[in-house]
Parts: sequence; structure tokens; C-alpha cells
Amino acid sequence: MKSDKIAIITGGSSGIGKAVALKFASIGVSVAILDLCMEAEQNVVKDINSNNGKAIFIQCDVSNEDDVKRSIDDVVAHYGRLDYAYNNAGIGGDFAKVENYSTDNWDKVIAINLRGVFLSMKYEIPHILKQGKGAIVNCASLLSTVAYENDSAYVASKFGVLGLTKNAAIEYAKSGLRINAISPGFTDTPMVNNGDAEKMKYLAEKHPIGRLGTPEEIAEGVIWLCSDNASFAIGMNLVMDGGYTVI
Repeated sequence: MKSDKIAIITGGSSGIGKAVALKFASIGVSVAILDLCMEAEQNVVKDINSNNGKAIFIQCDVSNEDDVKRSIDDVVAHYGRLDYAYNNAGIGGDFAKVENYSTDNWDKVIAINLRGVFLSMKYEIPHILKQGKGAIVNCASLLSTVAYENDSAYVASKFGVLGLTKNAAIEYAKSGLRINAISPGFTDTPMVNNGDAEKMKYLAEKHPIGRLGTPEEIAEGVIWLCSDNASFAIGMNLVMDGGYTVI
């Protein structure tokens, strides 16, 4: 990747999003982090800039169309272009059977996890197309391919992300813009690791590899999907789940 390239990462304040931002910066790509969490400005952007990288933070609610359009336009106004996007912003949601699931929480999960990806792509795509070449990676999940009891909103949102990714991928396949998804297994991030050791042990044992993934491992997959090494990858779902979905 050339050092004049620009990448957007939504939900880049922690976990996989942070790891992707740091990895992009380490190979010379300038990054823009879009997140509601103001901590991103201190714990990611400051870190990148202090290590001779280039990063900016823009506070953005990915479920709000005006916010998304403004934020992406601001990125392009600042850097002059856009080449890559990793649409990572997402939340977990409640755990309950469908009959007991909060409608308000359902709407919130779908708004952030699915609508947020749609809106991000809607306003990223025109800018990337101007470059004649680029890549978008959407964060799906191993739960974009299998169910998980009492987690209907999250599972539905991630199945939706995968379908949206595949549809968008074929729409832009001949344009030079490659669109793919990545599906991490349970990864050691703040969203998963709430300090409950028994829960973490249970999740680790569900992966044949015997552990959770690390944000840095998933970041390597994102970078590969954005690189020229993945030039024939169109509408791909890169499943990095430690074997979870194999058995």
C-alpha cells in the first residue's frame, strides 16, 4: 500500500477497530476514525500521531444519515481523497428469546450494526470511485453464518451485513472498488470481555483452537482484504473464527 492512501475506520476507539487503525498507520496509510466515543481521540489518534503516523478523529453516530455524510465529507475535505474503509461500528444488544426481546433494543442494534454499515457505504462509495480503485471491508461476524441462542437482533444484523456486502460487491465489481466482509470469531475486545472469567473460558472452549481471537489477528485480515494481494476477492466473507463454524 502506498503512503498517500486514506482509510476510514468506524468504531475505531477500541478492540478490532483500534487494531485496524494502528495497523493501517503502521504501513503508512493515513486514517480517520469515526466514533461516538471521544476516547478515540486520545487513545488511538494521539498514539498514531505521536509515532509519526497521520490520524484524525471525527465524532459520528453511524445510525444518523446526516452525521455520516458530514463526517465522511469532512474526512475527504481534510485528506483530499478516500481509498479504504473498514466499517466496524457495532453493539451487542440484549440477550432474550424473541418473544421477550425489547423492540427498542432490536431497533437500536439494527440501526447501528446494519443501517450504520449501509449509510457508511452509501457515502464512502462515491469518494472511493473517484480514485478508480479502492476497497471496503464490512465487519460481519461468525454469527453472520450461524445462529446464537437468545441473540436474535445481533445475529439478524450480522446476517444483514453479509447480504448487504455481497449485493454491493457485485454492483461495483467492475468499477475497481472491491467490497468484502470479515467475520471474526469471539475476540478479546471490550464488547466480549466483561471480566467474567467463567464466560471467557466457555467462549474459548467453543473454538477448536482453544482460545479467543485477538484484535491484531483480525486486523491482519482486514488489511489483506484491502491490499492488492486480495485483488480477486469480491463479495468474500473472510471467516477468522478459530474453527468455530467448522464443527
